[in-house]
Amino acid sequence: MELKRKKKNKISRKGSLKMYSSFSKKFRQIKPYDNYNVTDVPWHEAMVAGNGRLGVLESCAPIEDSLIYQNVEFVMPSEEPRHVPYDVTAQLDEARQSVINFDDTWNIHDRKRTNMYCYHPGHMIRLTLEGEPDISGYRRWTDYKTGTINTTFKSDGASVSKSTYVSRKQNVIITKIISEKSVNMSISTDDFESMPKFGVQKNNIPAPERNMLYSRFVRDNIIGTVVHYPEYEGSELAKGGFAGVTRILTDGDMRVSSKPKDSRAYTCIDETAPVINISHAESITLITYTDWTDDLGEYCEFRDRVNGKDTFALVDKCINKVNSVNITEEPVSLDHKNIELKLDGGYFCESANEELLDLQKNEYDIMPHLLEKLYYNGLYGMQACAGTTAPRLSGLWVGEWNLLWRSAYTMDANVNIQVSGMNGSGLYEAGVGYMWFILRQIPDWVNNAAMVYGMKDAVLIPVNTDGHRAMMVEYDINYPFQYWNAGAGWMLIPIYEFLQTYGDAVITTDDVALIKMYGKDTFDVRKDVYEPLLKKTYNFWKQIGNPEYYTDTDGNARYEKGKCSLNESEHYLIIPSFSPENKPFGYHSAITANAAMDISAAKDVINMYTEMLNYTKVDGYEQAVSEAEALLRMLPDFMYDESGAVKEWSMKEYGENNAHRHISHLYPAWPALQTQHDSKLASACRQAIINRNHENKGKDDTASHGWIHKALVEARLKNADAVYDTLNLLVHSDIFYTTLFTDHNTDRSKGVYCTDTAFGLVGIINEMLVYSDEHTIELLPAWSDKLGSGMVKGLRTRCGITIDELKWDVNKKKVYVSLDWGKTEGINVVCRNYEIEKIGHER
Repeated sequence: MELKRKKKNKISRKGSLKMYSSFSKKFRQIKPYDNYNVTDVPWHEAMVAGNGRLGVLESCAPIEDSLIYQNVEFVMPSEEPRHVPYDVTAQLDEARQSVINFDDTWNIHDRKRTNMYCYHPGHMIRLTLEGEPDISGYRRWTDYKTGTINTTFKSDGASVSKSTYVSRKQNVIITKIISEKSVNMSISTDDFESMPKFGVQKNNIPAPERNMLYSRFVRDNIIGTVVHYPEYEGSELAKGGFAGVTRILTDGDMRVSSKPKDSRAYTCIDETAPVINISHAESITLITYTDWTDDLGEYCEFRDRVNGKDTFALVDKCINKVNSVNITEEPVSLDHKNIELKLDGGYFCESANEELLDLQKNEYDIMPHLLEKLYYNGLYGMQACAGTTAPRLSGLWVGEWNLLWRSAYTMDANVNIQVSGMNGSGLYEAGVGYMWFILRQIPDWVNNAAMVYGMKDAVLIPVNTDGHRAMMVEYDINYPFQYWNAGAGWMLIPIYEFLQTYGDAVITTDDVALIKMYGKDTFDVRKDVYEPLLKKTYNFWKQIGNPEYYTDTDGNARYEKGKCSLNESEHYLIIPSFSPENKPFGYHSAITANAAMDISAAKDVINMYTEMLNYTKVDGYEQAVSEAEALLRMLPDFMYDESGAVKEWSMKEYGENNAHRHISHLYPAWPALQTQHDSKLASACRQAIINRNHENKGKDDTASHGWIHKALVEARLKNADAVYDTLNLLVHSDIFYTTLFTDHNTDRSKGVYCTDTAFGLVGIINEMLVYSDEHTIELLPAWSDKLGSGMVKGLRTRCGITIDELKWDVNKKKVYVSLDWGKTEGINVVCRNYEIEKIGHER
């Protein structure tokens, strides 16, 4: 995109809206049974709130508002298997032989990839103002500090306000409507079938929810729905289902009516749909709770139980929950003030999001205030997803069925990008939720390593988890994730950083499944989470080496049947291997050896393991350290191509393939820190990005996670101009909705609501402002002068020090920093591009 430099438009700093909010003058009405253009989906423009487990999407339409309720654990069962294929173990030797003989025709016996379960929305409530009121003075905004969605407008000249938030204390969603004059409103539950993509998967394949059953009901002042999942053999949810109820409180009159069921609502077992009609009301409050169970009863009995007015324990649980809520509760602060970012530039938030985005399209340079708002929006979204688990591909929110990639937790870039700013931003609850996310998966990870490699007490992670299971089922010849070896190391790093940031901590859960799995509710992060997972990850690398497969003293790949040990200067081959999601140039198989990502992850894990041993000093630790150091020497090392770039595979026999967006081979730069004290490796990673940019130009470069991943690497490599250029491309693309949340693609070509850009921006900006390790804090390592002067407060570092305040002046080239040192000593504070005018010390 070519842009001309224009004089910057100054926007007033006056006005009532606070800078910590997302403000829009527009809304999109969500219409039932509408066929939307894939690049222009109304629910994508809904505002969001959440408490980590429950969430809500609200269209904020004044006359016909829609609230789509969320539970992060909702997944639709299918006929897909819930176990690792038994033949995967027997295929290991075949895979190794195909790689060592450079046979790229072996295709895993034509295996067809199977999938995890798909995330789905909860029930959807429609609020309709009766009559045809004249609407004026409309605006909506999300208050980032309290997590509240707000809407105000005038209806026939009378002021109406709505606010919606998700209570962390009471674990319900609360909506309050206040009108200056009395209004008439109807409240109903939409058909699940009326939502986009219901019943249809990718390529128009019928989807499993076609076989679910649901019923809607009204009990006194409660409107709700109960759903039985389809019954599939072997599914842990064969007898499961979900329910959602909304309790309505009002000072008006309330009566119940019904309307005929829409003929398209084919999984609904009722003949009519209930409606609650409210008249002469100035105050209406909605309290909503939604939950699931694996014990809703037999599928074949569901219809008779509903018709017989039988009760369901899940429905009773939901009703009891909303009936017990204290509606006088006010939204609590999300402590957003812990982080503050201010950039010079004269822009202010009295302009709506859509106005800022339009202005940016006509500006050559990044508008500093837009970058501020994107940063706060990312922080808010991360907080809304924090506490229970990690973010899904769509965060906590989905307004359609069969979202592409099933809105899974995708662990070969997306989750890693989404949590990149978690520890640096001091989002403690997000870190805790991330650990619950990991702990739920470990039993399946152990089974994966046993099934794929025959390993004991080791872990191997899949590319995706649906949140319930994490077994190795998603693989085929094009995406051989059964041989993606680096995943566990990648997922371990945020826990390691959590300990560096906060020190030792104890966390507690009320998750019944976790308590049952581990036999306790309280976990010491170091002893119960980090160290056991690190040992299992180290055990993976300890067992993957096979002396029969090695590189000789000249670096040639060799196979010697019956070889029991390596000679001096020989190294293990990491075989098989997979570098997501690329293949060597001219080679037709992605099953390879010695992926740079694997090498980097193995080195990182072994170093963490020896550090742990030296810290704990358990019996025999000296011998264990010696064995780990020996293993490190036997692993392959990075190789470099003729341009000086680090090779994606450390194999003399492979050619580089840079016509690809993924940069998994730059793992040593990010998420690892291996380039920080290795100038050759750092230069090689910089050159690798140059090669990618040159050869991948114009190809598969609209997927936003590729851009964000690249910017994170560039920031860690301290390439300020390159980071700036990537961010500038993003803000000039069409990836942002009017809420400032993001699509999966910069051109919206896939039509997928995705949060890795929204959240990843936080990680990028943090990396631009501060780099840290256990000995060093570097200020403004990748900050571009084009973004101007500014100030940030509250960033956390890997040496346990908090940045109380960091100020910089790009014109004077001076920086001031105040640090909360705590008990930390011996830390070097450096700044390459600015003079440190003063270091404030607070102990």
